[in-house]
Amino acid sequence: MKIKLSVDRFGGNDMSRTLVNDLKKNGVEFTFSRKASMQHFFYSINHRNHRKFVVVDGQEAYLGGFNIGEEYLGNHKKLGYWRDYHLRIKGEGVFEIEQQFLKDWEEDTGQHLSPQHVHTSDSNRANYQLLFSTREELEQKVIKLINCARTKLTIATPYFIPSERYLLYGKKYIRDMQ
Repeated sequence: MKIKLSVDRFGGNDMSRTLVNDLKKNGVEFTFSRKASMQHFFYSINHRNHRKFVVVDGQEAYLGGFNIGEEYLGNHKKLGYWRDYHLRIKGEGVFEIEQQFLKDWEEDTGQHLSPQHVHTSDSNRANYQLLFSTREELEQKVIKLINCARTKLTIATPYFIPSERYLLYGKKYIRDMQ
């Protein structure tokens, strides 16, 4: 079995060298994502890879919070109520997630990998769109989705901090939507 693990450099900063070495000794290909640039340090730590997903044999993917710890199980004294969403995806959506991981892996390691996705039946299809992009690209894509939506648009993101442009757009165009 091949395991590739990419960890957010900023968030995984407190991982012990022993743990990383143990992972590698046990066959896990490990990398920290997006090295911070000393020339643009504050910019680079703000543009980190905080994607959380797992792809299994190119056939199914899991994406969502993945936070593990007692503080994420309910009412934490300091954090309060915490809720993470987690999805299991099968079918064509797996290919998109796997492609994004491979793109990130190549950016971080220089190693080009081929996808393992296996085409599956199109039964049980659902309409969705995965958006992997920069903040600016994401804003443009979401505005296009708002334009396309007829009655309902569901957005799931842990860090939705709308710009003034979003808010103005929303007030003007999103009146009767849920």
